[in-house]
Amino acid sequence: MYWLGIDLGTSGIKAVIINETGEVVSMGYAEQNVITPKSGFAEQNPEVWWEACCSAVKMAVSKGNISGMEVRAIGFSGQMQGLVLLDSMGNVIRNCIIWMDQRAADEVKVIDEMSCKAGIDTLDITANDCLPTFWAPKLLWIKKYEPEIYEKINKILFPKDYLAFRMTGEMAAEVSDGSLSFLMDVPYRRWSTEMFELLGIPKSFVPNRLLESTDIVGELKASVAGEWGLKAGIPVIIGGGDQIANRIGTGIIREDVMGASIGTSAVVFGCSRKPFIDYNKRAIQSLCHGIPDLWCYLGLSLTAGASLKWMRDVIFREKKAEFEKQGKEIYDYITSIASKAAVGSGGVLFLPYFNGDSAPNNDPNARACFFGLSLNSDMPELCRSVMEGVAFSLRETIEVCRQTGKNIDTIRVSGGGSKSRLWRQIQADIFDASIATMSVEEGPACGAAIMAAVGSGYFSSVMEGCDAIVRVKDTIEPIRENVEIYDEYFHLYRSLYKDLRQSFKERAALIN
Repeated sequence: MYWLGIDLGTSGIKAVIINETGEVVSMGYAEQNVITPKSGFAEQNPEVWWEACCSAVKMAVSKGNISGMEVRAIGFSGQMQGLVLLDSMGNVIRNCIIWMDQRAADEVKVIDEMSCKAGIDTLDITANDCLPTFWAPKLLWIKKYEPEIYEKINKILFPKDYLAFRMTGEMAAEVSDGSLSFLMDVPYRRWSTEMFELLGIPKSFVPNRLLESTDIVGELKASVAGEWGLKAGIPVIIGGGDQIANRIGTGIIREDVMGASIGTSAVVFGCSRKPFIDYNKRAIQSLCHGIPDLWCYLGLSLTAGASLKWMRDVIFREKKAEFEKQGKEIYDYITSIASKAAVGSGGVLFLPYFNGDSAPNNDPNARACFFGLSLNSDMPELCRSVMEGVAFSLRETIEVCRQTGKNIDTIRVSGGGSKSRLWRQIQADIFDASIATMSVEEGPACGAAIMAAVGSGYFSSVMEGCDAIVRVKDTIEPIRENVEIYDEYFHLYRSLYKDLRQSFKERAALIN
């Protein structure tokens, strides 16, 4: 029994085929880039997604020791908050404004003013404080600055739902992605007519079908199945946003288990039996889980995980090209350099805010910087400080969760940050928590495959699927001496952002 999980990430698309025991029998991958036309802007071309998806799936099918005809269903994981605009013919009319884009900061202020004027507490409806990455402010930005595009809009889709549309010809949205649109009634898991009317956005823009994560979008078209080597007509399951899929793939389906992941972004994630609402407006996002009676919350550091990729592409550009020719992994080389630096990187601190920060600072103007460089600082200190800075950014959200009474002793980690033992130890020491890795490393794609297995009827529930497939592989404990050192550096890290907030704002004004 086999299922295909497709993970539409920011850096690339993974296609993973798993069996009923959770074994990854084959995987394909295709890389893609982010388009940054201006500071704070971030876009991708949906057609590039489709091409990458086709390449990744065909690679997975051809590499496996199985026939593609044995794959029973397809499930999705996808980067969240992306705005894909379609015309009446179903054609994309501009690049997707993706989740890390910060251009709509002024539109957030407009939405706040509209809400206050109307006397509507949007937190009670959306369970979220409005962020510039959400659909609603992005649509208002399009309406103001690209009116000719706005007039052509017939439907809007989230990234993974666009791929599902290309596979099946059917349009739908899903509750975890919809939760971060600022157009959805999150407690009742439905579109909010009140929010559409308040913001003047036509409700006809969104698909009528708002599905749960294990629902079927449609059947795989014969033309696509033929190209990919799969069976035509197999069910395509809507799946969940990457944060939901990743947590299903790592077994974060109960309130007493928390997760953290470092990919392009970095995230801390937990579950709750009712919507988690952050009344202090620290950009803790609240959304529907992939399980119908469960909600979840997450704190997002927008480009924390992209920080090491930046080092790879900028500081280690020549080395990267050399390693690619040799078929070696450059990240292993970078982390080996980082391992030569002492805990605390000799007093060098790194703020990983390349494109603003979400939780808990909610500042689109924030930017990355190194602090504490001296003539004694060398490449080991630079590399390790980036890894530590990413972990510090996640600890900010962990501290918010602890303040609300969450007992955080063990955190299940995933993404690129889970593959390095050094980075896992850094996280354990900075979080002061046990760090567990899972038997299946590709959490989002694995979660997508689990949802495919549930949606196609093999498992009766997501919990049954997780219990059958997801297992802890390894656990790293914090080193007490390091915990104490990092506590002091964390307080300095926090003070740096507070001291620089006004300077970030002034810089943004100069750039604009």
